[in-house]
Amino acid sequence: MINKPRGTSDVYGRRMEVLDGVIGRVKTILHQANYQEIMTPIFESKELFVRGVGETSDVVSKEMYEFNDKKNRVFVLRPEGTAGVVRAVVEDKMYVLNNLPLKFFYVGSMFRYERPQAGRYRQFNQLGIETFGADNLNQDVEVISLAMEILTSLTLEQNAVIYLNYLVSGEEKKPYLAALVQYLSTFDDLCDDCQVRIQKNPMRTLDCKIDGYKFTNPPSMGDYLSVQDQMRMKELVECLTALNYQVKLDPSLVRGLDYYTGMVFEIKYAADKSQESLTLIGGGRYNNLVQQLGGPSVPAAGFGLGIERLLNLLGEEKPDLFTRRELDLYVIALEFNAQVMQLISTLRASGLVVDFSLLNNTLKTGFNQAKKLQAKEVLILGSQELTSMQAKLKNQATGKEQVIDLNQIEIIKTMIREQNND
Repeated sequence: MINKPRGTSDVYGRRMEVLDGVIGRVKTILHQANYQEIMTPIFESKELFVRGVGETSDVVSKEMYEFNDKKNRVFVLRPEGTAGVVRAVVEDKMYVLNNLPLKFFYVGSMFRYERPQAGRYRQFNQLGIETFGADNLNQDVEVISLAMEILTSLTLEQNAVIYLNYLVSGEEKKPYLAALVQYLSTFDDLCDDCQVRIQKNPMRTLDCKIDGYKFTNPPSMGDYLSVQDQMRMKELVECLTALNYQVKLDPSLVRGLDYYTGMVFEIKYAADKSQESLTLIGGGRYNNLVQQLGGPSVPAAGFGLGIERLLNLLGEEKPDLFTRRELDLYVIALEFNAQVMQLISTLRASGLVVDFSLLNNTLKTGFNQAKKLQAKEVLILGSQELTSMQAKLKNQATGKEQVIDLNQIEIIKTMIREQNND
């Protein structure tokens, strides 16, 4: 037997129904906010992520699936969604002034070679938004409020907390980094990765999966922000609080990717205070990434949502959130021909969910299958019914039978709907 690769999953049945429900609900929210869907390649040049995500990040240095094609070019399976969207914006010159602001969302598979664990897979699905053209409070608030709207639509907002930080930049960054390196030098047991990051990118150490828990009192970025950035952060907190969101400042929050500048956030969920918080959505501002990838200076912000982690949480907290798909009608075809298939196709086209006996079942096995599939109604079709175009429709819950005219599809549909809404 050939098994699926470690860190991957097969999705079907109830979990697939919930997956479809979540994606459909989120797409509706984003379309209502005038975001347009974008689809980028599942593999890209390795250089895109080295330049965009950062060579000192765990994603680039440890977790990418990479391969050489037949011309010996180095590609990787995409580990995240933002860099690919920015590459598309730059390559197709979508950044021209008349197009701004740009508002995109994407849904797709990402790949990272990391240790599989609950809610963390080597192939996983991510949904994200990317918006380009503005560097102001308006854009920051919309990005975070859309993330909260998604959780609200899934009835998860009550236990969701926005953790917020503002990354120091510009002239103020140099003295902050000096203070941070001095703080990090007080530790003599840091991992090899942290030792490298202290030299190349000290802020990366704060996100270390091994030593991150040790950094309980690093220099506060807020103490080094410019007056303008301090005011921006203050206004952001005030606005989010006025929207009745729970907000906590986290001076150690840097996110795991190097392209972030300014505002960064994570939305964490815990059913009660005794549980460890679970990060559901994370993002922030990346004002330099368009320029880093060859375009002009265009400010941008966005977030990513791990769908598997959300599905696991919904299974625990909201198992009945999405209505299970129900089978409206099961057709027992005692004699199958083109006429039967045409009738079934017409019933399906009317909006009914219809299945039929693919195995040429007998009447008894047909009813057993209809019961197993929890069909609301059963329709028996034999040669006599097909000749007269009259057949019996049986309600599975009540046992009630009615004679129907097979030419009156809309009447059949209405009858099924009304019988099962009583």
